[in-house]
Amino acid sequence: MGILLLNSDQEIRSILQERKTEVVTLLVPEATLLALNERMRKNIGKQIPILLTYYSKYLSTTKRLGKNARKTTYQPSPGREKMKRINVRLSTGSWALLSALAQVHGVSRCYLFNYLLWLENVGVGNSITKNQTKQKDKYESSKRLILSDSILPQSP
Repeated sequence: MGILLLNSDQEIRSILQERKTEVVTLLVPEATLLALNERMRKNIGKQIPILLTYYSKYLSTTKRLGKNARKTTYQPSPGREKMKRINVRLSTGSWALLSALAQVHGVSRCYLFNYLLWLENVGVGNSITKNQTKQKDKYESSKRLILSDSILPQSP
């Protein structure tokens, strides 16, 4: 058995969110691309930060997508001809968040990206919005009740 020595004086001094964007390549099944509407397909790179903002909290509360903790799960390939490579420009912060969420779930970045597209396609975002609206309404009504009770004079 070997000895592992750690140096706690090490620091990372770099900015996570830089002004520049990087070109990254993602593999997407052709069937997934065809299921998207024209506008979404054309602006797929611009949708990634929006999807991450929308679903990152949801992804952090769901069960792990990958079944085996020792291995990274990759998307099932329908064949080389059926996978499309898409190049997108992403900010370093969006790429880091996509990478971190993929690592936590034990899946590849391409797998997670396709999962985000699937969530959007089946309408999970609509239920998230409805729940947020209900909770906001509940909060607003309880806030109004508290304010009206504390501002109005008490009757004898």
